[in-house]
Amino acid sequence: MSVPEYQDHGPLQITSSLNLDNLVGKSVIVTGGASGLGKAYAQVFAKAGAYVTIGDFNEKAGKETVAEIAGNVQFVKCDVRNWDDQVRMFEAAVSSSPHKSCDVVIANAGIVGADDLYQLQDPSLPPVKPDLRIIEINLIGMVYTTKLALHYFRRQRLVPERDRCLILKASVAAYVDQPGSPQQWGIRGLMRNLRRTAWKESIRVNLVAPWFVRTPILDQGIQDFLDGKGVGFATVDDACTAMLKIASDTTVNGRAIGIVHRKEAPEGYMDLDRDDYKEGDALKEWQEVVLDTALRIVS
Repeated sequence: MSVPEYQDHGPLQITSSLNLDNLVGKSVIVTGGASGLGKAYAQVFAKAGAYVTIGDFNEKAGKETVAEIAGNVQFVKCDVRNWDDQVRMFEAAVSSSPHKSCDVVIANAGIVGADDLYQLQDPSLPPVKPDLRIIEINLIGMVYTTKLALHYFRRQRLVPERDRCLILKASVAAYVDQPGSPQQWGIRGLMRNLRRTAWKESIRVNLVAPWFVRTPILDQGIQDFLDGKGVGFATVDDACTAMLKIASDTTVNGRAIGIVHRKEAPEGYMDLDRDDYKEGDALKEWQEVVLDTALRIVS
């Protein structure tokens, strides 16, 4: 089995029907899976019959989530900034899953907050080295997860029923200017760099970009502020449906799926269709030249 070379076929057609049969028995890793959207992803994949490995730094929340799901799931304490922690998580996923496999990886771990990189300091004083914790978790941790996903996908024998899928979780901040969120553009760049080469290894790479969603990552004060601004929230349920769609539909590759308010899309999610240049755009011609002359491919 092989995944066809990436081509731009236009926006993904969103339908209300999902066939989750091919998720049964799959091994799914969810980083940051102890709370918020990650927890919801773990729950729906376990319900669909997959074996879920939750990697999270919060041991208490992780164990509570495992107890709530009660079956088809395990928790591995993992700081995504730590390479060895992530290796242990992947090894546990393979060794504990029904088919000793790694089939779907959802790189979801991330935090929000004031990024020290953007704190303005007194210019008359010596500069202070910034704390890069947010970038280390949201981007470097994502890179570690990606590197390991590619390794463990390739380590197992390729058979038709073992489709391999990496889903990178960013946000709409990867598509609009938002001060303080450069890591989101980094995640988008990671998807765009991988989608044309990972297919050579029969690996699908996609990105999910949620709009504002009511989860614990946004405290009530922020949610109230956004409500006051008339911001319509996307829903956790629609985010889960989008994840299931990407993981179960083996034709979806190289797409960025936005999780949006239903006034924007009836299903609550949509193909953002902003990562492929259109006919007549000079960048499309440049893109084709670059692809034709690029020397770095997955070996």
